[in-house]
Amino acid sequence: MDLSFSEEFLQVLEVSRDEALRTGWHNICPDHIMLAILRLGSPRISAALEGAGVDPSLFKESIDEAIFISEQVPWSERGTINLSDSSLSMLQHASLEAARCHDNSLSPLHFLLAVCRIAGCYSHDFLSTHGVGLRPLIEGAGEDWSLYGLAPMEKSEAAAPDPQALAAAIEQRIREGYTTDNPIVS
Repeated sequence: MDLSFSEEFLQVLEVSRDEALRTGWHNICPDHIMLAILRLGSPRISAALEGAGVDPSLFKESIDEAIFISEQVPWSERGTINLSDSSLSMLQHASLEAARCHDNSLSPLHFLLAVCRIAGCYSHDFLSTHGVGLRPLIEGAGEDWSLYGLAPMEKSEAAAPDPQALAAAIEQRIREGYTTDNPIVS
């Protein structure tokens, strides 16, 4: 299975660095990626959240309030802001969500599904507190829940990517500037 970042998700990764700077962090945590997703205002993400009963602007405000540090990181340090280990782990989980959705491109929806499933960030805590589950998010995004993770895979796709290889490939891709020229995993 070849997996790459969608153009929309590449933009999210760039904006997440700005979110880290704005909120006073020296690294990009999963909440910064979620803030970038919400800031860019994807109609699909808005539909998924609203379908699950969540107001996207309230979600953004809650994350902002939870992670904001009053001292901003200077813009001159933007190049030193990188993904945290927790972000790399969440990206690995998002790639598994992409596989469950039978998509070859990691998108903001896959990241949202990973955040919904995996604890360890304020975004997850918010979704959990509001009783948001995978099914309402998937259906709100216009996906067919009955096919989520259940459709038969072709023989060439049967082997799941090695998690360590996937994490290393994601980290390398991040260092290379989020290019989509080559798939993350082949």
